[in-house]
Amino acid sequence: ALSVLAGDDAHDLFTKTFNPALVQTATAESSKRRTAASLVLSKAAAKLHNPRLSALAYRVKLDAFERVKKAIDDMVTALLKEKEDEIKHKDFCTDEFNTNQLQTETKER
Repeated sequence: ALSVLAGDDAHDLFTKTFNPALVQTATAESSKRRTAASLVLSKAAAKLHNPRLSALAYRVKLDAFERVKKAIDDMVTALLKEKEDEIKHKDFCTDEFNTNQLQTETKER
């Protein structure tokens, strides 16, 4: 499998399809502010020996990931619902096809 990824064909394909405009080159301003706030809270927690401030600093730092996790969870939920709907539709189509085939065979006799 590694030879497929490291081969010349894979390299050529990557260089043809790679779009450097899609690469993130800088972090968002809110991310910088979040990091700064987390750093201030961490320093205050260390100075005051306050575990609650330390926990708050950690939560502030990871809060950006909470939105991403929620979006992923929502996507997974939507995909599971879509899967259930597709299974129901497939079962319906299979039943209708079998019924139609049975009726056709009955009429031909």
